[in-house]
Amino acid sequence: MIPLGAGTLLEYRVTEAMWACTGVVRVAGFSFCLTDPDPPPRWHWQANDGGNGLVGATEGAVLVRTGCDGGWVNLSVELHAERPAPATVGWDEAVEISFRTAVGQSHVRSRRDGGTDFPRISFRGPGSYRIRVHARGRHHPAGGAVPDRPEDYLLQVWVAPPGHTEVLR
Repeated sequence: MIPLGAGTLLEYRVTEAMWACTGVVRVAGFSFCLTDPDPPPRWHWQANDGGNGLVGATEGAVLVRTGCDGGWVNLSVELHAERPAPATVGWDEAVEISFRTAVGQSHVRSRRDGGTDFPRISFRGPGSYRIRVHARGRHHPAGGAVPDRPEDYLLQVWVAPPGHTEVLR
């Protein structure tokens, strides 16, 4: 069943070191995003300049680029107490970036439909975070339609000082 909102959780689990959830998010304009409630003007242009083809960030906003123009993609979000070990096997791409929020209210959002049921990404409030974005199935024939094999994304988030973007895969 496809949800009617911008994104819906299908499952979640909690451990001492991690809070994780899985669901779907609506894609618009070849992307979905993580933003504070009131991102800066033209944030999507600033965040689009990541240089790695998958993800970019600006103050209060992160833009994740998808292979489809619209529809739904699978999304898992993990909020970690500390940096998880990189695990890129089974993923086509993995990029780690820094993200800063002055407001501390960043959520997964569809660019067109607004908020989702996913947890607050900035789980420790205002400050600096690292986000590791994994993608699978993003590269398919042009045309924007989601193929039989859907796109999968994993976001791993933890509190950390700003650092350089790292392309892991």
